[in-house]
Amino acid sequence: MSLTLKPITRENFDAVIDLQLLDHQAHYLASNAYSIAQASFFPHYKTRAIYAAGELVGFLMYVSRKEEGSPGEYGIWRFMIDARHQGKGYGRRALQLAIDEIQSNIDAERISTCYFPENPIAKDFYGSFGFVETGIDEDGEMNAEIRL
Repeated sequence: MSLTLKPITRENFDAVIDLQLLDHQAHYLASNAYSIAQASFFPHYKTRAIYAAGELVGFLMYVSRKEEGSPGEYGIWRFMIDARHQGKGYGRRALQLAIDEIQSNIDAERISTCYFPENPIAKDFYGSFGFVETGIDEDGEMNAEIRL
Protein backbone atom coordinates (compact mmCIF):
# COMPACT_ATOMS: atom_id res chain seq x y z
CA MET A 1 0.00 0.00 0.00
CA SER A 2 1.34 3.42 -0.95
CA LEU A 3 1.75 6.05 1.73
CA THR A 4 2.39 9.71 0.95
CA LEU A 5 2.87 13.00 2.76
CA LYS A 6 1.07 16.00 1.26
CA PRO A 7 0.88 19.66 2.27
CA ILE A 8 -2.20 20.97 4.04
CA THR A 9 -4.39 22.82 1.54
CA ARG A 10 -7.85 24.36 1.39
CA GLU A 11 -9.04 21.05 -0.03
CA ASN A 12 -7.88 18.85 2.86
CA PHE A 13 -7.88 21.32 5.77
CA ASP A 14 -11.31 20.39 7.18
CA ALA A 15 -10.63 16.66 6.91
CA VAL A 16 -7.25 17.03 8.66
CA ILE A 17 -8.70 18.96 11.59
CA ASP A 18 -11.44 16.32 11.91
CA LEU A 19 -8.92 13.50 12.46
CA GLN A 20 -9.26 12.00 15.95
CA LEU A 21 -7.04 10.21 18.43
CA LEU A 22 -8.25 7.50 20.78
CA ASP A 23 -9.72 9.01 23.96
CA HIS A 24 -6.74 8.05 26.13
CA GLN A 25 -4.32 9.66 23.62
CA ALA A 26 -6.04 13.06 23.31
CA HIS A 27 -4.03 14.74 26.09
CA TYR A 28 -0.71 13.77 24.48
CA LEU A 29 -0.99 16.11 21.49
CA ALA A 30 -2.09 19.62 20.53
CA SER A 31 -4.97 19.67 18.10
CA ASN A 32 -4.33 19.56 14.38
CA ALA A 33 -6.18 22.88 14.02
CA TYR A 34 -3.82 24.52 16.53
CA SER A 35 -0.78 23.07 14.77
CA ILE A 36 -1.94 24.31 11.37
CA ALA A 37 -2.61 27.75 12.86
CA GLN A 38 0.91 27.82 14.34
CA ALA A 39 2.41 26.90 10.99
CA SER A 40 0.56 29.75 9.29
CA PHE A 41 2.68 32.19 11.33
CA PHE A 42 6.02 30.39 11.02
CA PRO A 43 7.14 29.37 7.52
CA HIS A 44 9.74 26.97 8.92
CA TYR A 45 6.93 24.82 10.38
CA LYS A 46 6.00 22.15 7.83
CA THR A 47 2.60 20.50 8.08
CA ARG A 48 1.80 17.28 6.24
CA ALA A 49 -1.32 15.23 5.73
CA ILE A 50 -0.64 11.49 5.71
CA TYR A 51 -2.43 9.51 3.00
CA ALA A 52 -2.64 5.73 2.55
CA ALA A 53 -3.75 4.74 -0.94
CA GLY A 54 -5.33 8.17 -1.35
CA GLU A 55 -7.23 8.11 1.97
CA LEU A 56 -6.36 10.62 4.70
CA VAL A 57 -5.09 8.73 7.76
CA GLY A 58 -2.98 11.16 9.78
CA PHE A 59 -1.13 14.41 10.32
CA LEU A 60 2.36 15.54 11.22
CA MET A 61 4.28 18.75 11.67
CA TYR A 62 8.02 19.21 11.74
CA VAL A 63 10.13 22.32 12.11
CA SER A 64 13.55 23.55 11.16
CA ARG A 65 15.31 24.90 14.26
CA LYS A 66 17.50 27.19 12.12
CA GLU A 67 15.34 30.20 13.05
CA GLU A 68 16.13 29.46 16.70
CA GLY A 69 19.86 29.50 16.03
CA SER A 70 20.27 25.75 15.62
CA PRO A 71 20.97 25.07 11.93
CA GLY A 72 20.88 21.42 10.97
CA GLU A 73 18.41 20.58 13.72
CA TYR A 74 14.82 19.60 13.02
CA GLY A 75 12.02 18.67 15.36
CA ILE A 76 8.99 16.46 14.82
CA TRP A 77 6.52 18.35 16.97
CA ARG A 78 3.24 16.74 16.02
CA PHE A 79 2.50 13.27 14.75
CA MET A 80 -0.77 11.39 14.82
CA ILE A 81 -2.63 8.62 13.06
CA ASP A 82 -6.42 8.79 13.15
CA ALA A 83 -8.00 6.39 15.66
CA ARG A 84 -9.71 4.44 12.85
CA HIS A 85 -6.39 3.75 11.15
CA GLN A 86 -4.09 2.88 14.03
CA GLY A 87 -2.45 -0.54 14.13
CA LYS A 88 -2.08 -0.82 10.36
CA GLY A 89 1.59 0.19 10.08
CA TYR A 90 0.83 3.67 8.75
CA GLY A 91 2.63 5.41 11.60
CA ARG A 92 5.84 3.52 11.00
CA ARG A 93 5.81 4.24 7.27
CA ALA A 94 4.81 7.88 7.76
CA LEU A 95 7.59 8.52 10.26
CA GLN A 96 10.12 7.04 7.85
CA LEU A 97 8.80 9.32 5.08
CA ALA A 98 9.10 12.32 7.41
CA ILE A 99 12.67 11.36 8.34
CA ASP A 100 13.49 10.96 4.64
CA GLU A 101 11.96 14.35 3.82
CA ILE A 102 13.89 16.06 6.62
CA GLN A 103 17.07 14.26 5.63
CA SER A 104 16.73 15.60 2.08
CA ASN A 105 17.62 19.04 3.45
CA ILE A 106 21.33 19.46 2.90
CA ASP A 107 21.88 20.87 6.39
CA ALA A 108 20.01 18.11 8.28
CA GLU A 109 22.14 16.66 11.08
CA ARG A 110 19.70 15.82 13.85
CA ILE A 111 15.99 15.22 14.40
CA SER A 112 14.40 15.51 17.81
CA THR A 113 10.97 14.69 19.17
CA CYS A 114 9.34 14.53 22.56
CA TYR A 115 6.65 12.53 24.31
CA PHE A 116 5.28 12.08 27.78
CA PRO A 117 7.27 9.59 29.88
CA GLU A 118 4.04 7.75 30.77
CA ASN A 119 3.58 6.89 27.07
CA PRO A 120 5.64 3.69 26.63
CA ILE A 121 4.23 3.12 23.14
CA ALA A 122 5.82 6.39 21.94
CA LYS A 123 9.11 5.51 23.65
CA ASP A 124 9.26 2.11 21.95
CA PHE A 125 8.07 3.48 18.61
CA TYR A 126 10.68 6.24 18.36
CA GLY A 127 13.34 4.00 19.87
CA SER A 128 12.80 1.49 17.06
CA PHE A 129 13.95 4.21 14.63
CA GLY A 130 17.09 4.91 16.63
CA PHE A 131 15.86 7.89 18.67
CA VAL A 132 17.78 8.11 21.93
CA GLU A 133 16.31 9.74 25.01
CA THR A 134 18.18 12.87 26.13
CA GLY A 135 16.19 13.89 29.21
CA ILE A 136 13.03 15.48 30.52
CA ASP A 137 12.31 19.09 29.54
CA GLU A 138 10.69 21.89 31.57
CA ASP A 139 7.23 20.75 30.41
CA GLY A 140 7.77 17.25 31.79
CA GLU A 141 8.20 15.68 28.34
CA MET A 142 10.92 13.22 27.42
CA ASN A 143 13.15 14.47 24.63
CA ALA A 144 14.69 12.04 22.18
CA GLU A 145 16.86 12.54 19.11
CA ILE A 146 18.43 10.77 16.22
CA ARG A 147 21.62 11.88 14.51
CA LEU A 148 21.65 11.62 10.73
